[in-house]
Amino acid sequence: MRPRDTNYQTIFGAIPVPAFVVDGDVEVFDLNGAATRLFGQSRERAYGRRAGEVLRCLHFSEMVGGCGSGPQCKSCVIRNSVVKCLEGHAVSRKVMDLRLVYEEEKKDLKALITASPISAGGEQLALVMVEDITERQKPVYNISPTLPLRGSPLPRRQIAWDSRPRPLRAFPLDVQLRLRQLDFNRTITVCAGDKAFYVRRTGLNQFLYCEA
Repeated sequence: MRPRDTNYQTIFGAIPVPAFVVDGDVEVFDLNGAATRLFGQSRERAYGRRAGEVLRCLHFSEMVGGCGSGPQCKSCVIRNSVVKCLEGHAVSRKVMDLRLVYEEEKKDLKALITASPISAGGEQLALVMVEDITERQKPVYNISPTLPLRGSPLPRRQIAWDSRPRPLRAFPLDVQLRLRQLDFNRTITVCAGDKAFYVRRTGLNQFLYCEA
């Protein structure tokens, strides 16, 4: 049985992240458009199957009994979040590493799992949202100039350069290429995710750099 209320369908369809309606055994009653696009499953095909099968979880494919039958299933964030939310405990954006299999190719995702209880036809179900944050975990590289020595109220600390010029092996190939193409004769800052490096060119392919 799927929820048929018009307001439910409108709200459920508007959720921007993949979302599933499941029972206490994580059997799928419904999924939204974002879930069908990410996991390649239609609502009709997903209905009545457990979440591990719908998501194509690696552990589902390894176990004869399917989703919920393997030793790894005891620590499954989705399954445990459903149980907790149906017991009255809020579960919000809990981190999970998903290992999926698509056409014999393994795919790793990092996701945030949120679970909330909902009622449908007198039955207590769970709304599970799977927010894919895989791309956010990858370092983002950006090259930008440092603040000038003058014009800032904060004194800039002395840069602890390694005195030996080095090639750019510490940086990804695309960043190395951009740095080689840049014509700079002053210190610049190269930001890599939550880290930053001071970089100064000393030759054609020789640079001084250290963590900022």
